[in-house]
Amino acid sequence: MKKKILSSVCALVLCMASLSGVVSCKKKGVKGMITAKPLTVAELGAGFDAKYLPDTDSIRALTGNIDVCLDFEGTQSGWQALADEYERLQGGGVTVNINTTHAGSQYSERLNQELTATDTDWDIVEGNLGYGNTPTRCVDMYSNVAAVNPYCGKDVKWEDVLKPEAYRTKEADTSKQSIIMNTEIMQTCWFINDVAFQAAVEKGYRNEDGDKDYPITWDDLISLCEYMEQANYTNPLGITLCDASIESLQFTWLLRVYGDYYYRQFYEFIQSGEAGTSWANYDPTATVPENLAGYGHKYSKIFGMLFDREYPYEPGYVGFTSEVYIDFVTQLSKMKGHLIQNPSTTEFGQLRDQFETQSKGMSSPQIILDYQGFGITYEKAEKSGFSVGYFDYPTMVSEYVPEETITRDIGGNGGFISIVRHDGDSAQTELSKDFVKFVLSPYGQTIYYKGLASANKVPKGLSTVKNELVVIPSEWISFFTESNKTIKFSGDVDANVFLSWGVRYTCGEMRVQAIICENWRKLLIGGTGNDLTVAAFASYWSTAVEEDAHTLATKSKWTNDVWENPNYNL
Repeated sequence: MKKKILSSVCALVLCMASLSGVVSCKKKGVKGMITAKPLTVAELGAGFDAKYLPDTDSIRALTGNIDVCLDFEGTQSGWQALADEYERLQGGGVTVNINTTHAGSQYSERLNQELTATDTDWDIVEGNLGYGNTPTRCVDMYSNVAAVNPYCGKDVKWEDVLKPEAYRTKEADTSKQSIIMNTEIMQTCWFINDVAFQAAVEKGYRNEDGDKDYPITWDDLISLCEYMEQANYTNPLGITLCDASIESLQFTWLLRVYGDYYYRQFYEFIQSGEAGTSWANYDPTATVPENLAGYGHKYSKIFGMLFDREYPYEPGYVGFTSEVYIDFVTQLSKMKGHLIQNPSTTEFGQLRDQFETQSKGMSSPQIILDYQGFGITYEKAEKSGFSVGYFDYPTMVSEYVPEETITRDIGGNGGFISIVRHDGDSAQTELSKDFVKFVLSPYGQTIYYKGLASANKVPKGLSTVKNELVVIPSEWISFFTESNKTIKFSGDVDANVFLSWGVRYTCGEMRVQAIICENWRKLLIGGTGNDLTVAAFASYWSTAVEEDAHTLATKSKWTNDVWENPNYNL
């Protein structure tokens, strides 16, 4: 545990307060107000409003150390710029350590070790990778959002400079809790090497509409891979199956997007009320059906549809050995044979590098699913044999999904930074909170962007601080403006309750993680006797999720066969 220095100033104040009966200084490490001056508007860049310069008369000078431990994915130069400027403003009393030691699968494993340890030196972490440990170990910042943040200017409330996505876990989230603070609003999309694409077109590739254009459907995507292979581009599909990808990154995006696509149709059957009733307002073309009048859900109905193989009400059993789920898995299994070389051991950062540099020649990935912002880097990397295009998620055509169902995105705010709570050391927690207030201010985000740009790096998406208050490099604005004409945000998939009640895991019960990576790899890679059929995969998954459901029912003191009563009050 870090030790803070109780300054003589604070000690004196405490002593005087104890005599007078008034306590005015409660935190270790407080030295008074900072004396360093913020950068000027001229130094920050044209367009920065002086109103949002840090209010030095209200910022306390602190002492201590902050360990920022994230999977930076190339953004460490921006974070180092933040660290340097925060240390300067604090007058040398604070040291911010940017820990780049852990990345990919290793990061998520180490993070959860730290979050379950009695004590840890980690302070700022990537909360969305903390699984069920983040809510129990990290700090809720919601009350701070509504208060004045001096790093945002004089008497400026923090919420006045933030988009709601900054402090809501997801756009559909209405809970008054901010355990994860989001720094970026992200989109994801498919990038493609247009040189390889044109080679596939010459071999005869056409999309669903018969055009020499990017994929519209999932079968178009698979067909495009096949034609690229005919043109000698082996292993063209850039999807990695490392642990981190399957559990929380790239491959999970597929589970979220297409799990939502397959299971959103059942919204009309899970509404509050007696089993057997449905919801007339469901619209498969709506980007946010969760906001339509009358939407609500009854968890006992979801349990019944997913776990009771004799579910007596419409739509019947749609769980993990049903025809619906098996068709969903069958669609994803079409990737087998087209994936990159060594998908199980390739981390996301390595995949990006292989796509951008084409380091493996015609065996390099030619199609990759990634954050929209990385397209700025890919465009800069264009050369002979490599030119970048991009397209939205193609739709899976299936007899089990209504034809008009739209494919939604994981876009919006992605869970990112959380503050580890150090029990018994409130000063450390307050120091970390102060740093996060600095990071998510117009001033902090301008510093962050300056640090990224100086290292020729890019963000995944633009800031959750209102963009008009931040100095953003013009080329980034141009790219996002242009690419947004093609990459459309089509609703938030994570509002779909089915994703967390079986498609990915069972409402916080994570024992399924013990089998998820192994079984997806056996299905999509196979070889050396490790192949799984779709039916076998579905059977394994059904057993694992049902075990988690039993555990959840026991912990929640529900009847263990709760799914046999769709009218059960959870």
